Amino acid sequence: MAISGILIHCLTDDLTAVERKVQTMEEITTYGVHDDAYVVAVVESPSDRIERVIKIIEKIEGVLTIYTTYLTIEDEIDEDGNLTTNLSATEHMKMEPKEDNR
Repeated sequence: MAISGILIHCLTDDLTAVERKVQTMEEITTYGVHDDAYVVAVVESPSDRIERVIKIIEKIEGVLTIYTTYLTIEDEIDEDGNLTTNLSATEHMKMEPKEDNR
């Protein structure tokens, strides 16, 4: 399970409409508006779906950008006790390890 705090930066005129749309999403809890520009929210979804949820929010009319304030990922275990997601940073972030050029 991934849990992420986010600030959704919006155009002032679209702030209320964006907040309403985000509130209808099952994986999101909203916590009001900050500085008349940001919807404050928490996303809770399986770690393999959190990126999809963020991309859906980005497509809402009036959303300028999304800032992640924190992110935590817990191991996901199936009914048999097996790890269901690979949480290695290099795989999830699609990063190649850098060579040590000392």
